Amino acid sequence: MSTQTSALRALQSWCARQCVAYPRITITDFSHSFRNGLAFCAIIHRFHPELINFYSLDPERMLENNRIAFSVAETSLGIPALLEPEDMVRGPDRLSIITYLSQYYHHFKDRIPREDNNDDGP
Repeated sequence: MSTQTSALRALQSWCARQCVAYPRITITDFSHSFRNGLAFCAIIHRFHPELINFYSLDPERMLENNRIAFSVAETSLGIPALLEPEDMVRGPDRLSIITYLSQYYHHFKDRIPREDNNDDGP
């Protein structure tokens, strides 16, 4: 197995671990698993539940979910928006998503998730 393949599996595994407790999210790839924006929102919510009301999001509102995630990541966390919400709706580009998620990983990797991240849940 190549180093690149190992790194991609590690990134996908990290994303899956961050999203495991969130309903309607299963990370199986770097395209369709992120298309509706919920996975991006869940990762942010896991570490900063005060920034996104995750449980109010509608999986059918892909454009809005991606807008929220990209805006919050950029304005509150300093993670530049490398993707356009419209591109996610049309069909996400795998390599762009990997690059963007790598920024999330580097931002959060040494941080401890908030334990009270379900305070706005059902």
